[in-house]
Amino acid sequence: MNAVKAIFTKQLNDLTKNVSVTIMFVLFPVMALMLGSLMGGEEGAMQVGMFAAMFVGSTPMIVIANNVAEDIEYKGLRFLVMAGVRPWQYLLGLTGFVLVMSAASVAAFVFIGSFSGELLIRFIAVAVLGLIASSILGGAIGIFAKNVQQASVIYTPFMMLLAFLPMASMFNEFIAQIAPYLFSYQVLRVIMDPYADFTHALIVIGVNIVLLLAFFIVAYKKKGLRG
Repeated sequence: MNAVKAIFTKQLNDLTKNVSVTIMFVLFPVMALMLGSLMGGEEGAMQVGMFAAMFVGSTPMIVIANNVAEDIEYKGLRFLVMAGVRPWQYLLGLTGFVLVMSAASVAAFVFIGSFSGELLIRFIAVAVLGLIASSILGGAIGIFAKNVQQASVIYTPFMMLLAFLPMASMFNEFIAQIAPYLFSYQVLRVIMDPYADFTHALIVIGVNIVLLLAFFIVAYKKKGLRG
């Protein structure tokens, strides 16, 4: 576990140097706070829900995909492997860092939305599972990509689907029939509908995780992760 801890610490130290990564974890909570404060009431809660869904669906995926692709492109991963770090240790350390940072952002959404009681438990449950799903997808994209630029090309359509379809489903009937199958939509649904079927939300996110894990396994077997 020392290697995992070393990767985690490395990512934490790089946080102060990589402003774009810091912004990714701060942007959505700040926007939710600003718009939620301006609108207030039900509209304010809607803003918190939309930005929380956008964060869960896009941020872990983008950060992990970019990191993996960058380490492959600039041979950083090769040096880590030569130093005795195994691919699974690298992925575990990177994912652990992203999930810890994401937890801070989720806590910010809880504060902004004043979630408590049953809603708090439901939101944290779907958010954590959604973050795991997003992280798995980011790892698969990073493995498939040859460089950071290609990673951005691959994750952009996924980002559009996961971040914006839940919001668009509120205004379009056709999209409203598709969006419920996405894990990010379930985050929005749990916040917006206190009577939503929580078990159904967990099942949908669980199916997403299984499918994305299969996608990750295919990527890993096809491309490997040795830089």
